[in-house]
Amino acid sequence: MGRNQSRLDQTLREIKEQTNNTNLSTFLADFSSLAEVRKLSDAIHQKFTHLDVLINNAGVFMDTRQESVDGHEMTFAINVLAPFLLTSLLLDLLKKGSASRIVNVSSISQASRIDFDNLQLKKSYGNGHKAYELSKLSNIMFTYEMAAMLKNSGKDSGITVNCLDPGTVNTKMLLQGWGPCGIDISDANNEFHLVTDAKFNNVTGKYFVDCRERRSSSISYDKEARKRLWDILITMTDAKFEA
Repeated sequence: MGRNQSRLDQTLREIKEQTNNTNLSTFLADFSSLAEVRKLSDAIHQKFTHLDVLINNAGVFMDTRQESVDGHEMTFAINVLAPFLLTSLLLDLLKKGSASRIVNVSSISQASRIDFDNLQLKKSYGNGHKAYELSKLSNIMFTYEMAAMLKNSGKDSGITVNCLDPGTVNTKMLLQGWGPCGIDISDANNEFHLVTDAKFNNVTGKYFVDCRERRSSSISYDKEARKRLWDILITMTDAKFEA
């Protein structure tokens, strides 16, 4: 999935050349628009009858405060609202998969607190780091809440929900926010291991760094704060979760 068709086509060609796998599909969508997220879900439903894996990996780092077409702070819109809504829309396909795994990409650069009165960072936006760190904390908090919801639903969906730090990888976003301080993109494989390794069977509601379980920010374990954020995200996206 991407928002640039030519880059999608190029990536598809490269993967086909390297793997000889022709059973591949791409989807065009702009995660800064919740309407686009819904269109993406429609397109995926037309193409597939089930999903075994969903990796919510899209993310941005914005130097200056901008707003999405829906009027939300852009980092929060793309990094938090879009994957939250998309997951809700694809949950029916994941339930039809085989022990499906949802992985939400967070970061070791996560906030240690959450100001519910300033989620849109209309005050004290700064240079973009605060918005990014807030979005990554939010990813962790809704991961834990989602995992608990599915686990406690009483229905044996078999879906696991985890989050991870992908590693310090020299992506365009890392270079923009922190400079060249990571590993080459070709060496990044934490997400692959979390969705394929048998040792993570039935593991849910956890945060991983370098494929090892780690503790996230203390606030992410506050159930009342997590529920408060969850309810806010439901209101902002009109997402429907039926465990």
